[in-house]
Amino acid sequence: MASFSQRSNGKWQAKIRRQGWPDQSKAFQTLEAAQQWARATEREMDIGAFINRNDAEKTTFADAAKRYKTEILPSKRGKDRDIYKIDQLVEKFGAYSLASINPAMLSAFRDERLKAVAPQTVVHEINMLSRIFKACAMDWGIALPQGIPTALVRKPPVANARDRRLESGEWELLRAALADCKSQFPLAAVEFAIATAARQSEIASLTWQDVDLSRQTARLRGVNGAVTKNGDTHRDVPLSSSAVAILSGLPKAIKGKVFRVTQNALKLSWQRSVDRARQAHIHAKLREALVKSGLDDRATAAEIRALIYHKKAPRPETLDLLAKIEASDTTLADLHFHDLRHEATSRLAEKLQMHELMKVTGHKSSSMTARYYHPRATDLAQKLG
Repeated sequence: MASFSQRSNGKWQAKIRRQGWPDQSKAFQTLEAAQQWARATEREMDIGAFINRNDAEKTTFADAAKRYKTEILPSKRGKDRDIYKIDQLVEKFGAYSLASINPAMLSAFRDERLKAVAPQTVVHEINMLSRIFKACAMDWGIALPQGIPTALVRKPPVANARDRRLESGEWELLRAALADCKSQFPLAAVEFAIATAARQSEIASLTWQDVDLSRQTARLRGVNGAVTKNGDTHRDVPLSSSAVAILSGLPKAIKGKVFRVTQNALKLSWQRSVDRARQAHIHAKLREALVKSGLDDRATAAEIRALIYHKKAPRPETLDLLAKIEASDTTLADLHFHDLRHEATSRLAEKLQMHELMKVTGHKSSSMTARYYHPRATDLAQKLG
């Protein structure tokens, strides 16, 4: 039976004591509001639908996020990225109690974020919210009166499938740019990726202890030697003669990394090399166009120098030509390091059967492997004869 009392501050407190249920109390501005809450709560108890909201109302999202970072996140991969993601979510929802966060609020957050970031980023953020709410409900016993709110939030569609491979002439340009790096390891790492379909993290983590050149095998691991992206402790891959030649050309040690470069440094070297290679290609095309337009070799060279060193502004006509070439020529445009895995898988598919290919790439299903297989129509035509 509910009882009501007025506090010294003027608020009305409702108390419910019922056998078999935890005591409930809540303060309201008016007696009518207190009575309505008491009737609704007792009705839920009568039909067995009552959920104790106390913990969810007392716990803010910031509290839950902090506990998640302390107790659960350390065992997860990619925790550094997740910490940043959680901090961003705390800025938005930190002051709200868990009981007050509802699907409508999360849907509005989704729509707002889609105006600023890619759909994939929004999906990752919704997934992080879901993991925190699940930890509250399943691991910490915090009953959520509305259930896990992300369950009723539609995730934005993500079109992230890629079919990018190296096109004609791109490898020659890229190889020349990589060869200009101060270290030999970026070029060797890229060549190894094309030969083995290894991920960037697996290449950066490869140690000489996991390489057997005599048996032509290598054991690939994840970031800093941890599990691979698919959750396996490691993946043994065969090494082709070209892969063996790449490794044989590197300084060998009993212990230590094969490619003496961090994953971040490899990422930077890759992007800078792609940018340099594309710039060299575009400038070569521009040089041809300038000569065709009537400029002599000296004037053409001066225009290219002006673009590279910015000491003198090039002619407006040159800038117009440059803009047209950049818009029409896609050589080395939108090329990611992970696209090399697509390139390698497509090449290996010409020599290996599907079940063999899956062992090399580490994919758990043939459908995922198929996402990385992009045969060229001209190559298939040659097989047909």
